[in-house]
Amino acid sequence: MPLQHRAWLPKLFKVFASLFLSCPFHRRITMTRPLEEALFQHFIHQKLEIAYAINKPFPFFEGLRDNNFITDTLYRESLEACRNLVPVSRVVYNILTKLEKTFSLPLFILQKCEFLLLKAYCHPQSSFFAETPRNIQDYGEPFKEAMWLDLVKERLTERVYTVAWFLRDMRLIFRNHQMFYKASDFGQIGLDLEAEFEKDLKKMFTVHEAR
Repeated sequence: MPLQHRAWLPKLFKVFASLFLSCPFHRRITMTRPLEEALFQHFIHQKLEIAYAINKPFPFFEGLRDNNFITDTLYRESLEACRNLVPVSRVVYNILTKLEKTFSLPLFILQKCEFLLLKAYCHPQSSFFAETPRNIQDYGEPFKEAMWLDLVKERLTERVYTVAWFLRDMRLIFRNHQMFYKASDFGQIGLDLEAEFEKDLKKMFTVHEAR
């Protein structure tokens, strides 16, 4: 790809991410299976070019983190790698490779999402996260949108999720709770549920990759 075209690649990746993960884009575009597969294959083919197009961490890493495409842990590890003089393109490529695994997965993997959601519901404090937040009227900046377990359940039932979109919504629940109650001990409940979710998630996908 000519160098003058590479400036568009970060924007192209954002389009991919929005199509696969983001609710507003998903509502405007009918994501048929052939279209999803075509976009996924195009993303795979352009992954290296996207990596070479990113020559500094900011704001690409922050955009991925703030939109819950990557975890805070992966964000910190990626920044640390850059500080240790690992080429930015290599770090970006590693991130894209991790994202690739969550873009389009078989139905039985989506069923694992249902199990993860059930585990979240079984948590002793899950009632705080199940229904529409009572303080939803206060969800202005810095909150992008409200999210709750029952809404995630509805989207799973409608089979509109990809795994990455599911993870994005689940993490949004925890992130919103932590930000809203950061000055209160009540925020620890969200941290506890998030820790359980990430532990269960790691187990599920470790088993999948081993198979």
